[in-house]
Amino acid sequence: MDRVITQYRESDNLLGVIRYDVGAIADAHLAACKIPSAFDLDTAAGEQLTFIGERLGWPRCHCVCVTPPVFGFSCGTANPNHIVLGFCKDVVWADCQAGGTGDLCLADDEVYRGYVRARRFQVLQHYSIDDLQAAARFIWGPSAFAVSMGRGKACAAPGRALTSREEQELPLAFRVLPFAPGIARFVHRGVANSFGFGSGWGGFCDGSEWFCPTFIDPLACA
Repeated sequence: MDRVITQYRESDNLLGVIRYDVGAIADAHLAACKIPSAFDLDTAAGEQLTFIGERLGWPRCHCVCVTPPVFGFSCGTANPNHIVLGFCKDVVWADCQAGGTGDLCLADDEVYRGYVRARRFQVLQHYSIDDLQAAARFIWGPSAFAVSMGRGKACAAPGRALTSREEQELPLAFRVLPFAPGIARFVHRGVANSFGFGSGWGGFCDGSEWFCPTFIDPLACA
Protein backbone atom coordinates (compact mmCIF):
# COMPACT_ATOMS: atom_id res chain seq x y z
CA MET A 1 0.00 0.00 0.00
CA ASP A 2 2.97 2.33 0.48
CA ARG A 3 3.50 2.22 -3.29
CA VAL A 4 0.19 3.89 -4.14
CA ILE A 5 1.04 7.25 -5.67
CA THR A 6 0.21 10.37 -3.67
CA GLN A 7 -2.80 11.60 -5.70
CA TYR A 8 -4.68 8.31 -5.04
CA ARG A 9 -3.95 7.89 -1.36
CA GLU A 10 -6.99 9.87 -0.31
CA SER A 11 -9.37 7.66 -2.29
CA ASP A 12 -10.76 5.28 0.31
CA ASN A 13 -12.69 3.32 -2.31
CA LEU A 14 -9.59 2.71 -4.44
CA LEU A 15 -7.50 1.80 -1.41
CA GLY A 16 -10.23 -0.65 -0.33
CA VAL A 17 -10.25 -2.35 -3.73
CA ILE A 18 -6.47 -2.63 -3.75
CA ARG A 19 -6.38 -4.05 -0.24
CA TYR A 20 -9.04 -6.63 -1.11
CA ASP A 21 -7.31 -7.81 -4.30
CA VAL A 22 -3.81 -7.85 -2.81
CA GLY A 23 -5.17 -9.71 0.23
CA ALA A 24 -6.63 -12.42 -2.03
CA ILE A 25 -3.27 -12.81 -3.77
CA ALA A 26 -1.51 -13.04 -0.40
CA ASP A 27 -3.93 -15.75 0.78
CA ALA A 28 -3.31 -17.76 -2.39
CA HIS A 29 0.44 -17.37 -1.94
CA LEU A 30 0.33 -18.61 1.66
CA ALA A 31 -1.81 -21.59 0.65
CA ALA A 32 0.57 -22.46 -2.19
CA CYS A 33 3.54 -22.36 0.16
CA LYS A 34 2.02 -25.25 2.13
CA ILE A 35 1.71 -27.53 -0.90
CA PRO A 36 5.35 -28.75 -1.14
CA SER A 37 5.40 -29.93 2.49
CA ALA A 38 2.12 -31.81 1.96
CA PHE A 39 3.79 -33.77 -0.86
CA ASP A 40 7.07 -34.46 0.94
CA LEU A 41 7.71 -38.22 0.91
CA ASP A 42 8.81 -38.12 4.55
CA THR A 43 5.63 -36.44 5.81
CA ALA A 44 2.90 -36.96 3.18
CA ALA A 45 -0.12 -39.01 4.21
CA GLY A 46 -3.21 -40.47 2.61
CA GLU A 47 -3.97 -39.24 -0.89
CA GLN A 48 -0.83 -37.08 -1.01
CA LEU A 49 1.35 -40.13 -0.37
CA THR A 50 -0.63 -42.13 -2.93
CA PHE A 51 -0.03 -39.35 -5.46
CA ILE A 52 3.74 -39.53 -4.89
CA GLY A 53 3.78 -43.32 -5.19
CA GLU A 54 1.76 -43.33 -8.40
CA ARG A 55 4.04 -40.73 -9.99
CA LEU A 56 6.96 -43.02 -9.16
CA GLY A 57 5.15 -45.94 -10.78
CA TRP A 58 4.30 -47.72 -7.54
CA PRO A 59 0.57 -47.62 -6.71
CA ARG A 60 -0.89 -48.95 -3.49
CA CYS A 61 -2.54 -52.02 -5.02
CA HIS A 62 -0.80 -54.76 -7.03
CA CYS A 63 -1.89 -57.94 -8.73
CA VAL A 64 -0.42 -61.01 -7.03
CA CYS A 65 -0.80 -64.76 -7.25
CA VAL A 66 -3.42 -66.27 -4.94
CA THR A 67 -3.08 -69.93 -3.94
CA PRO A 68 -6.30 -71.62 -2.77
CA PRO A 69 -6.18 -73.57 0.52
CA VAL A 70 -5.42 -77.27 0.25
CA PHE A 71 -6.51 -80.23 2.36
CA GLY A 72 -4.08 -81.53 4.91
CA PHE A 73 -2.85 -81.34 8.46
CA SER A 74 -0.61 -78.41 9.26
CA CYS A 75 2.58 -78.79 11.23
CA GLY A 76 5.22 -76.27 12.18
CA THR A 77 5.05 -72.58 11.35
CA ALA A 78 2.09 -71.58 9.19
CA ASN A 79 2.89 -70.17 5.76
CA PRO A 80 0.26 -67.70 4.50
CA ASN A 81 1.25 -68.55 0.92
CA HIS A 82 0.54 -72.24 1.46
CA ILE A 83 -2.67 -72.49 3.48
CA VAL A 84 -3.55 -75.95 4.81
CA LEU A 85 -7.06 -76.64 6.12
CA GLY A 86 -8.82 -79.72 7.43
CA PHE A 87 -12.21 -81.38 7.09
CA CYS A 88 -15.42 -79.53 6.21
CA LYS A 89 -13.57 -76.60 4.66
CA ASP A 90 -13.66 -75.22 1.14
CA VAL A 91 -10.37 -76.76 0.03
CA VAL A 92 -8.91 -78.75 -2.87
CA TRP A 93 -6.25 -81.43 -3.21
CA ALA A 94 -2.72 -80.06 -3.55
CA ASP A 95 -2.27 -81.66 -6.99
CA CYS A 96 -5.59 -80.29 -8.23
CA GLN A 97 -5.27 -76.67 -7.17
CA ALA A 98 -5.63 -73.95 -9.77
CA GLY A 99 -4.11 -70.72 -8.59
CA GLY A 100 -5.54 -67.37 -9.51
CA THR A 101 -4.76 -63.72 -9.06
CA GLY A 102 -5.94 -61.06 -6.68
CA ASP A 103 -5.09 -57.60 -5.45
CA LEU A 104 -2.82 -56.91 -2.51
CA CYS A 105 -3.03 -53.32 -1.28
CA LEU A 106 -0.58 -51.43 0.92
CA ALA A 107 -3.15 -49.46 2.90
CA ASP A 108 -0.90 -48.58 5.86
CA ASP A 109 0.86 -45.27 5.15
CA GLU A 110 4.12 -46.18 6.88
CA VAL A 111 4.38 -49.54 5.11
CA TYR A 112 3.59 -47.90 1.78
CA ARG A 113 6.09 -45.10 2.46
CA GLY A 114 8.85 -47.68 2.89
CA TYR A 115 8.03 -49.25 -0.47
CA VAL A 116 7.93 -45.87 -2.21
CA ARG A 117 11.32 -44.97 -0.71
CA ALA A 118 12.71 -48.24 -2.07
CA ARG A 119 11.13 -47.49 -5.43
CA ARG A 120 13.22 -44.31 -5.71
CA PHE A 121 16.36 -46.45 -5.96
CA GLN A 122 14.86 -48.25 -8.96
CA VAL A 123 13.81 -45.03 -10.66
CA LEU A 124 17.27 -43.50 -10.17
CA GLN A 125 18.93 -46.78 -11.25
CA HIS A 126 20.94 -47.09 -8.06
CA TYR A 127 21.89 -50.76 -8.27
CA SER A 128 24.87 -51.19 -5.95
CA ILE A 129 24.76 -53.66 -3.05
CA ASP A 130 24.79 -50.73 -0.62
CA ASP A 131 21.77 -49.27 -2.42
CA LEU A 132 20.00 -52.63 -2.33
CA GLN A 133 20.61 -52.90 1.40
CA ALA A 134 19.44 -49.33 2.05
CA ALA A 135 16.24 -49.98 0.09
CA ALA A 136 15.64 -53.27 1.93
CA ARG A 137 15.92 -51.47 5.26
CA PHE A 138 13.20 -49.03 4.22
CA ILE A 139 10.91 -52.05 3.84
CA TRP A 140 12.04 -54.41 6.64
CA GLY A 141 13.89 -52.18 9.07
CA PRO A 142 17.50 -51.96 10.30
CA SER A 143 17.98 -55.75 10.47
CA ALA A 144 17.77 -56.14 6.68
CA PHE A 145 20.92 -56.73 4.64
CA ALA A 146 22.00 -57.52 1.10
CA VAL A 147 24.74 -59.78 -0.24
CA SER A 148 26.34 -60.04 -3.67
CA MET A 149 26.54 -63.72 -4.60
CA GLY A 150 28.57 -63.15 -7.76
CA ARG A 151 27.86 -64.41 -11.28
CA GLY A 152 24.76 -62.27 -11.74
CA LYS A 153 23.08 -63.13 -8.44
CA ALA A 154 22.23 -61.05 -5.38
CA CYS A 155 20.34 -61.71 -2.18
CA ALA A 156 18.22 -59.52 0.08
CA ALA A 157 17.33 -60.67 3.58
CA PRO A 158 14.90 -59.23 6.16
CA GLY A 159 17.23 -60.35 8.96
CA ARG A 160 14.25 -61.13 11.17
CA ALA A 161 11.11 -63.24 11.22
CA LEU A 162 8.41 -61.81 8.98
CA THR A 163 4.80 -61.42 10.01
CA SER A 164 2.10 -63.26 8.06
CA ARG A 165 1.25 -60.04 6.27
CA GLU A 166 4.90 -59.40 5.37
CA GLU A 167 5.14 -62.93 3.99
CA GLN A 168 2.24 -62.13 1.68
CA GLU A 169 3.95 -58.90 0.64
CA LEU A 170 7.28 -60.63 -0.08
CA PRO A 171 6.70 -60.75 -3.88
CA LEU A 172 5.98 -57.01 -3.82
CA ALA A 173 9.20 -56.35 -1.92
CA PHE A 174 11.22 -58.19 -4.55
CA ARG A 175 9.46 -56.32 -7.33
CA VAL A 176 10.42 -52.95 -5.91
CA LEU A 177 13.91 -53.64 -4.54
CA PRO A 178 16.64 -52.23 -6.83
CA PHE A 179 18.09 -55.37 -8.37
CA ALA A 180 19.89 -54.46 -11.58
CA PRO A 181 18.31 -55.79 -14.80
CA GLY A 182 19.42 -59.36 -15.46
CA ILE A 183 20.40 -60.05 -11.84
CA ALA A 184 18.79 -63.17 -10.33
CA ARG A 185 16.98 -62.40 -7.07
CA PHE A 186 17.39 -64.47 -3.94
CA VAL A 187 15.96 -64.22 -0.43
CA HIS A 188 17.58 -65.42 2.79
CA ARG A 189 15.15 -66.10 5.64
CA GLY A 190 17.63 -66.51 8.46
CA VAL A 191 17.16 -64.40 11.58
CA ALA A 192 20.67 -64.67 13.03
CA ASN A 193 24.07 -63.56 11.74
CA SER A 194 25.21 -65.55 8.74
CA PHE A 195 28.33 -67.63 9.27
CA GLY A 196 31.43 -66.55 7.40
CA PHE A 197 34.90 -65.08 7.64
CA GLY A 198 35.64 -61.38 7.71
CA SER A 199 33.93 -58.19 8.79
CA GLY A 200 30.16 -58.38 9.10
CA TRP A 201 29.91 -62.17 9.24
CA GLY A 202 29.16 -64.33 12.24
CA GLY A 203 31.69 -66.74 13.66
CA PHE A 204 31.90 -69.95 15.64
CA CYS A 205 29.81 -70.49 18.77
CA ASP A 206 27.85 -67.22 18.54
CA GLY A 207 24.56 -68.56 17.22
CA SER A 208 25.37 -67.84 13.59
CA GLU A 209 23.64 -69.87 10.92
CA TRP A 210 24.41 -70.92 7.37
CA PHE A 211 23.65 -68.46 4.62
CA CYS A 212 20.95 -70.28 2.62
CA PRO A 213 19.55 -68.09 -0.18
CA THR A 214 16.46 -69.21 -2.10
CA PHE A 215 15.68 -68.06 -5.63
CA ILE A 216 12.53 -65.97 -5.86
CA ASP A 217 10.55 -64.88 -8.91
CA PRO A 218 8.19 -62.13 -7.70
CA LEU A 219 5.98 -62.44 -10.78
CA ALA A 220 5.60 -66.23 -10.87
CA CYS A 221 2.80 -68.18 -9.21
CA ALA A 222 4.87 -71.29 -8.51
